[in-house]
Amino acid sequence: MRQTMFNIGDIISTTVLFVIFLAIFFVMINTIKKMKSTAPLPPQETLQQKVDDLTTRVKMLEHQVKDLSERR
Repeated sequence: MRQTMFNIGDIISTTVLFVIFLAIFFVMINTIKKMKSTAPLPPQETLQQKVDDLTTRVKMLEHQVKDLSERR
């Protein structure tokens, strides 16, 4: 039977990798917290509001076409 010995280099490299992993983990958690704490976006325009806006624009365009056709 062979007994495995850890040398100081193995311990240091394992510790460094573990610390890097922990740092990445905590950075990700803080990033998620910051994203959650930002102000929510205002609600998007509803479909009915869009329809009303388009109806108004169409009426204005119809009025302009009527004015142009009356001038001729």
